[in-house]
Amino acid sequence: MNMANTIILTVDVEDWFQVENLRQAYPLKRWDSCAQKVQMNTRILLELFDHYDVQATFFVLGWTGERHPDLVREIHSRGHEIASHGYAHSLCPFLSETELKEDFHRSKALLEDITGAPVKGYRAPAFSISDRVMDLLQEEGYRYDSSWNRAAVSSRYGQLQLIHKDPDNGHYVSNSGLMELPISNLQFKSLTIPWGGGGYFRFWPSSLFMWGVNRIIKNHGFYLFYFHPWELDSVQPHVRQISPLSRFRHYRNLELTFHRMNLFLSSFQGLRFTGCNEYLQGPSCPTSDVRA
Repeated sequence: MNMANTIILTVDVEDWFQVENLRQAYPLKRWDSCAQKVQMNTRILLELFDHYDVQATFFVLGWTGERHPDLVREIHSRGHEIASHGYAHSLCPFLSETELKEDFHRSKALLEDITGAPVKGYRAPAFSISDRVMDLLQEEGYRYDSSWNRAAVSSRYGQLQLIHKDPDNGHYVSNSGLMELPISNLQFKSLTIPWGGGGYFRFWPSSLFMWGVNRIIKNHGFYLFYFHPWELDSVQPHVRQISPLSRFRHYRNLELTFHRMNLFLSSFQGLRFTGCNEYLQGPSCPTSDVRA
């Protein structure tokens, strides 16, 4: 399978109130009382993906899957990969080893029961990965992780040290044997600039963002993109009990996101869009950062 000129498309299936920037106002105990919009927003995204005939990996929270199993089955039935985003978006450094193992097992088993298909991938909430987490994921039967974001723009982001590239296929592999698909970024000398999606997809001007994606693909043959369904929803509740910086990060350009996603998918129609597990079955997986 030729995986050159590929965009690895990933979606973190979270509702508006589950985001870390809003955690101060919406702790877990309040979630069930919130207006849940994840079904509507995810289906808008699914229709868009169907229109462009693209496949993706959906990293689903176990909490969401438990309450909306029909949505998980619909994502799966449309040909997309279901992977785990943990159970309740709990940041990995704040969980004990026992709690982590329970979280990994619970979310994986729940999603597998819903779809009847194996869950092979994991993404840590807020990219809060670590070498310890990688070892525990491998013990719980996961095949790969996609949480390593080397852009040091948030204290929540974790980093990996015990990882290397397999000389036979170019995949990143942890010492425990778990494969890693890092988030794509641009590298200018010693400066890593976030370019993987999410808030940065909404922050950078579209023309500049497309330039960066093209440059990454030109140099390395693939680009890994992440997105959240709530980013399509400009009429979601606006929360005031959070910091100005958190408000900026969460609400920036939401009204433009559907148009930008349409432009992103149409601009790269000549490329292959795929999910994480399918990409890992290809011949190679080079580094996702690029020196400009």
